[in-house]
Amino acid sequence: MEMTIEKLERYKGLTSEMKALRDQIDSLYDTYRSPQFMSDGGSHSMSAGSPTESAVEKILNLKEIYSKKYEEALDLLAEVESWLSTVDDVEIRSICRHHYILNKSWSQTSAILYGYPSYYNSRKRVMRYFGREK
Repeated sequence: MEMTIEKLERYKGLTSEMKALRDQIDSLYDTYRSPQFMSDGGSHSMSAGSPTESAVEKILNLKEIYSKKYEEALDLLAEVESWLSTVDDVEIRSICRHHYILNKSWSQTSAILYGYPSYYNSRKRVMRYFGREK
C-alpha cells in the first residue's frame, strides 16, 4: 500500500474540520447568546419555539455532516495505521503520529522528538522520507 503526504494531510485536515464542527455544534446549544438565531432583519424572531427548533435542525444537520467526516477519518486512519506498521524508521513513525495523527505543528513535533521547537527538523525528515527534498 502506498502512503502519500497528501493522504496524511487529508487525515489531519479531516480531524481539524471535525473539531470545528464539534465546536460549532456546541455553540448551537446556547440559543440565548448565539448570533446565529438572528433573523434576516437583525432582530430576534417573535415565535416562541423558533430559536430552539432552529437550533435542533442545525445541530442535526451538522451532526450528520460530522458523522460522514468521522467515518471517512476512521477509514483513512486505518490506512495510515496499516502503513505505519510497515515503516521501519521509528523516527518517521513518531513524526507522523505527532504531526498528522495528533495534529501537532511541525515546531511542536520537533520539540517532542528533538527537545527544541523547529519548523524545519521534523518536516525536512518527512519530506526526505517521501522523496520531496534532498
